[in-house]
Amino acid sequence: MANARFGIVTFKGQPAGILQEEPGGGTVFTYDEGWTQDIACSLPASTRRHAGRHGLLPFFAHLAPEGWLRARQSAYAHVDRDDDFGILLAYANDCIGAVGIQDPTGKMSGKVRIAEEADALDWAAVGAERTISGVQAKILCRQSPDRRFYPAGKDGPAPFIAKFPSEDLTDLVANEAASLDLCALLLGKREVVEFTQTAVMGIQKPALLVKRFDRQETPGKEKLRCEEFAQVLARDPGVGFQGKYDAEYADLKRALAWSAAPILDARRVFLRLSAFIVLGNVDCHLKNWSLLETPAGLRLSPVYDVVNGYIYGGMGYTTRFGLKLRGERRQWEGCDRNFLFDIAEELGLPRKAAQKALQEQAAVKDKFFNRLNQPQGLSEERSRDFRNCVSAGWERIHG
Repeated sequence: MANARFGIVTFKGQPAGILQEEPGGGTVFTYDEGWTQDIACSLPASTRRHAGRHGLLPFFAHLAPEGWLRARQSAYAHVDRDDDFGILLAYANDCIGAVGIQDPTGKMSGKVRIAEEADALDWAAVGAERTISGVQAKILCRQSPDRRFYPAGKDGPAPFIAKFPSEDLTDLVANEAASLDLCALLLGKREVVEFTQTAVMGIQKPALLVKRFDRQETPGKEKLRCEEFAQVLARDPGVGFQGKYDAEYADLKRALAWSAAPILDARRVFLRLSAFIVLGNVDCHLKNWSLLETPAGLRLSPVYDVVNGYIYGGMGYTTRFGLKLRGERRQWEGCDRNFLFDIAEELGLPRKAAQKALQEQAAVKDKFFNRLNQPQGLSEERSRDFRNCVSAGWERIHG
């Protein structure tokens, strides 16, 4: 490869190493001389050189966008949609977590051209030259002193993510807001990401604004290390990004080996899975679990990306739940209390501890159903489907 591309990998804004293409089609990440801190669980600094035989190393591949954002960022940078490295060189100066990638030549970011006829959402998705992973339409945002939200620019803080509905799922924002609200009742408010439904200035679509937990306001310490479990486990994204589903619940325990408190976090994972079953949040794949930097070390991050996806089954969306248990992704209707106890065993959580955890969760029943029966911001038909689904999920888990 005569003109192999390379990028400067930064960690909390400081150069940490070089990511470079190899002649055979793989990539190599090499830590800079003198750098001693791990930038990722799968890239220990004790090993100076990390090689991937095919494409990007998984940790870096999972920094790239999927779906809606990938289509726009690849198009406006004039790179192939499957060119992960090209997309990251153009947009990954600022990503989720503490790692970024800079193009030392400036050629890729310089290729980003926004058509004059592009709408405001496309401008926001591309103009900041930053990227975030995930399938849904989303952009990075900032909040002004008057408390209004604006798309983030190339520089300055971007402590919020704005998520928008898709053309076929016009109620997606209301669904996620309702699901997160109920999730906070089941798990406790501190366990769930902070969010609000509001508008982003200049964009004529409803938005869910989520406060990023990988960013903080302390000067010089704004970026926190944050890794999705797909990154922690170094899982290949796979064809069509389906690798995030190709995992067992036992893999969650393997990812928690990097937690500073794996047993406590295993209990939190168990309670979240219980809540996800109740809420019909079937799309809880590897990328919807993360470890977050805390003063005590890496710990399970707050819950994010919770949507009652089961109610969209009639539109062709999956109704299979989460990950595999002993080789099979189970239909949501078959996920019950015994299913959860089987998962507890995979997580290394004793049955008595699992039973006690469910008992504590069930204590919020009255508040939970009080909230469930309030308006959800959905159509009458969708509200009925939402409530029926959640009620059925509660019955299977809590009786």
